[in-house]
Amino acid sequence: MFNNKHSVIRFGLCLCGLLFLFQGKTVMSDPAERRIESYDAAEQPTGLAQERRVAVYPHGSALPPADLAPYTAYSVDDPLGEFDIERAARFIDTVAMKWGPKHGCVTCHTNGHYLMVPPQIFSKRAAPKEVRNFAEDWINSWDVIGIPDTEIVVAPAAFLAINNMQMDGALRPATIKALDEAWAQQSVEGHWANWVKCNWPPFEQDDHYGVTLVTVAMGMAPETYTSVEPARTGIQRLRNYLANNEPEEVHHRAMMLWVARYHDGLISDAEREQWIAELLSLQKASGGWASGDLGRWRQRAPESGFIEDLDDPLIDEKYPPVMIAPNGDGYGTGFVLFALMQAGLPPSDPRIQRGIDWLKANQQADGKWFTNSLRNEVGTSNFLTHAGTTFALKALAEAGESP
Repeated sequence: MFNNKHSVIRFGLCLCGLLFLFQGKTVMSDPAERRIESYDAAEQPTGLAQERRVAVYPHGSALPPADLAPYTAYSVDDPLGEFDIERAARFIDTVAMKWGPKHGCVTCHTNGHYLMVPPQIFSKRAAPKEVRNFAEDWINSWDVIGIPDTEIVVAPAAFLAINNMQMDGALRPATIKALDEAWAQQSVEGHWANWVKCNWPPFEQDDHYGVTLVTVAMGMAPETYTSVEPARTGIQRLRNYLANNEPEEVHHRAMMLWVARYHDGLISDAEREQWIAELLSLQKASGGWASGDLGRWRQRAPESGFIEDLDDPLIDEKYPPVMIAPNGDGYGTGFVLFALMQAGLPPSDPRIQRGIDWLKANQQADGKWFTNSLRNEVGTSNFLTHAGTTFALKALAEAGESP
């Protein structure tokens, strides 16, 4: 399935969409359009986006500030700043709004996860509607350009469903359209066999993430949608898949704790307690968690897989285990805190408070919480930082912190 996607995958854009190629014309919105020429040189679309003739749809007046989100290689050595939720929100607003026009895609680590930002902080901001509408226009273009590949149907459908229920309390038409297509592509076993697996953990590594993400979304969706076809059969298949496939990684088990908030009977009380204890055991002395502790992943693992065919010493030499930030990182800390609170730990729990204190002490000056890419390739831009910043804000909101 990757014969025409190597350039996308190598840049970590495994969930790219927003394809507007047809009959040599660009699909534009009515009544106005933001043209490519309106962006300064640093924000010009990439060659990939230009080749796809990506349209930009301005449903509102919120324009991304020109001085943020340069998409350079983020670093653990970037300066720290004072804790400021508003600055974090402005940072992630900007990266999400700029991603589509610049890169021509909806991707898990950036504008995909952004659709799940907490309403406690974002409900009155303009950027979430801009990013949502950008995704909706792409979905509505399928009638013209055709249905894209599985991974760029399923994840955006789930992200939008979560977004709609958090922000609007109801599924919007484009979301239902995307979900219906996701169900059409779902296997009888309950997963999506063509979910992209290009060894970019934790999202584009295996089938489990896509299944749990959609299961969370369906747990939030209204019964008027979930109780009728095709969702009813699709949800039962999701449940069957999760019942028949043990969560192999720590990240899987943390996702299952999130799932279990909305679905009874998928994990036992003993599993819940065991998985909570497992996550707590990984908390650093600093109070944070490290993304590298959440899976048995390897650096620079080939996108084609097959490292299991190598001898163990050679695997360790060529593809060592992913780096583990000794004091924790943004994605590890934000995601684990959020999962633990979904599992029932109260914000007042001392271990949760230590994690919140870590977030307050480790925000960088531009607003983000840094996370190293788990592939650890030379020159990586460490875009897992974007998802880490989103989850940090979700954890802070769950803990009752506000701007």
